[in-house]
Amino acid sequence: MKTILRYGTAAAVAVALMGATGAAQAKLKRITIGTNPSGTVYYLIGSGFAKTFQQKLNIRSTAQPYAGSTVYVPLYAKGEMTLGLNNSMDSGAAYRGTGDYKGRQLKTVRALVRFWVIPYTFMVRADSGIKSIADLRGKKVVTKIKAVTSLTNLSVRILETAGLSNSTVTAMDSGNLVRNIDLVVEGRADAAPVAYSMPAVRKANATVPGGIRLLPLGPKATDSFMDEGVPGSRTAIAKPSKQRPFIKQPTEVAAFDAYLNAGTAVSDEDAYTLVKTLYDNWKQLQKDYGPLRGVKANQLAPATNPHPYAAGAVRFYKEAGIWTKANEAQQEKVLKISQ
Repeated sequence: MKTILRYGTAAAVAVALMGATGAAQAKLKRITIGTNPSGTVYYLIGSGFAKTFQQKLNIRSTAQPYAGSTVYVPLYAKGEMTLGLNNSMDSGAAYRGTGDYKGRQLKTVRALVRFWVIPYTFMVRADSGIKSIADLRGKKVVTKIKAVTSLTNLSVRILETAGLSNSTVTAMDSGNLVRNIDLVVEGRADAAPVAYSMPAVRKANATVPGGIRLLPLGPKATDSFMDEGVPGSRTAIAKPSKQRPFIKQPTEVAAFDAYLNAGTAVSDEDAYTLVKTLYDNWKQLQKDYGPLRGVKANQLAPATNPHPYAAGAVRFYKEAGIWTKANEAQQEKVLKISQ
């Protein structure tokens, strides 16, 4: 199922609730939201969630920045923290024990809400003559994002939609997505993957003579093809808009989600309460935090989750009327992975 993208984001994030780790039905006494470093979108959203929980639940809540999201996944999975914000690819890898989590499968990772949709594809200069993923053969292409393994895996999978691989391009490394944009603008790379909603992409389009171009996925691209290669990823359609002048026509791109996840410190009742609180206050959160505006309240539980939803979250979504047959089928599918 393709997502129509008009708004986007970049990056992956983390929210952690630190508190009750006792009996299964114990209510949270304190909420600490772990995020990526201060100044990131994840920290902004984590702070917003903390403010909402403190105001609405009267629980002491704060945002706590970390160097990266993979640092705190094991903490909330084991009950040493309570929640975490992670992209769908990292969530899926942690739950399956693959990628950065190879040899340490974290079966207790559970989803509460999907709060962000992140579009992702390769960017080139419009005057480069490169118009498709297939055109990248032999070109200088950034494929490895040193700080985020999941993004590296997704970049390679995008190449594979056109029958390419790291060995069929001149593969390059980069430290982060902002650096990717600079490498293309400076002409040091022919192409690099970006979350195209980043302000820096729009700036690059205005700076580079002729602007920039986003490359559509290759002919092999389907939701199942993406998810089989990188669980948690899928396809989406980027549509032209005033905010994205470099998108001239509907373009198929890759996409992944950002989730607020729970671990063993969150009881079923806690999960129900936390999800209901966010759902009930979603419109205000969207007004206050721009990145949340791309996801409606009835879209907080997509059936594309690579890890299971918490039982308490499922109960709330059923009561709210947004839990579907597709949700049920996906929930059963991912639960079997840990059996």
